[in-house]
Amino acid sequence: MKHTYRLWLAACTCMVILLSACKKDYYQDTGTAKGRFNGSVMDYLQSKPDYFSNVVKVIGYAKMEQVFSKENITFFAPANPCFDSSVNLLNKILYLTGRDTIKTLDQVHPEVWRQLLSRYVFKGKMMLNDIPQVDFLKFKTYPGQIVRSYDGVPMNLGVVYGNEGGAEYVGYRQLHISYQADISQPLSTWYKAPVASVNIEPDNGAVHVLVFTQHYFGFDINEFYNLCLRYGIAGK
Repeated sequence: MKHTYRLWLAACTCMVILLSACKKDYYQDTGTAKGRFNGSVMDYLQSKPDYFSNVVKVIGYAKMEQVFSKENITFFAPANPCFDSSVNLLNKILYLTGRDTIKTLDQVHPEVWRQLLSRYVFKGKMMLNDIPQVDFLKFKTYPGQIVRSYDGVPMNLGVVYGNEGGAEYVGYRQLHISYQADISQPLSTWYKAPVASVNIEPDNGAVHVLVFTQHYFGFDINEFYNLCLRYGIAGK
């Protein structure tokens, strides 16, 4: 009887170990974040100034506070370094073309911020499982999904399924948002932005945080530069 009990206990212990080993985190980089947030998308961004102080400023310049506070949206959130990278590169281009550089974000015209910011915002709530698979090497088979952004720009949303142990599409899953600068040239003019943390749930939608080391705010730095020239840069 005692021998049988020991065998049963050993079997249960092994099962617990196996189940624990089988649990996988299917997200790269910073991984999953704590899901629920008590407050609006705007409240969430304001609660993390170390990451999102720049995007909070830009939301104000673009006059989209009510969108982030009241409307039901999905937001692919670019962190502060995304803005720093874009502005630094913009300033290099401005300098090389003999133009004044910018020192603060409010020197960029509000319409520029509105056009670029709206690419990251979608009406309605979309979680990871709501978005189809994308494979950038087998795009005809797994194309993700074209979804129009808040201001109507067609964006591609898709989840990359990684490989593991020689098996295809069984590893980590990583959400991507992509912008195509020229729709006549599929993929060759695409700007992909991978997501670090998914499925953050404020009261009025979903937030997915981008990998800041691999993304320039606005996706296309040349377009950022051209928009700044079109609308003008305010001197400080």
